[in-house]
Amino acid sequence: MSSASPPPEQLITQLRQQLILAQVRIMELEDIHNEVAPKLAETEALLSDAQILAESKVEEASHLTQVRTDLQKQYKHLQHVQHVTNTALEEARDTLTSKTNQTEALHQEVQKQQTHIRQYQADQKTNLESLAKLETELGAMQVETSEHIARLEELDQEQRDMKASRSWRWTAWIRSIERRFR
Repeated sequence: MSSASPPPEQLITQLRQQLILAQVRIMELEDIHNEVAPKLAETEALLSDAQILAESKVEEASHLTQVRTDLQKQYKHLQHVQHVTNTALEEARDTLTSKTNQTEALHQEVQKQQTHIRQYQADQKTNLESLAKLETELGAMQVETSEHIARLEELDQEQRDMKASRSWRWTAWIRSIERRFR
């Protein structure tokens, strides 16, 4: 043996001390392991949950991106529909204004026509009254004319009777002389 090496008993003692220290250290590590194992399991569960959540959020983000794209398309479509609707609305307003003006003009024309109708009705009433009066006068004149005709017929008959009489015929020479002196 060499002089620099310690005696074997001392080495065994040191070895025993190191073994005890190693066992203490192993027990400490087992205690630490026992303390850390649930935390590690909890951390692994949290990491697993985080991974699931991250995947879910990635899917949601992808879905939201798709929804956003769809919404942008719908927005552009709605803008187009709004433009078309506004154009149609302006045309409808113009048409409505035109129809309103036409309606107003027709209303005024109707009022004029109604005024004319009222005037014509008043004139008609006056004319009917005049007509009734004239019919009455005509009736009276017809009666009077009938009477005159009857009187004329009477007078004609009297004249015919008179001219057919003997005295008329005998006095014809006197009348002819009278006509010559006129």
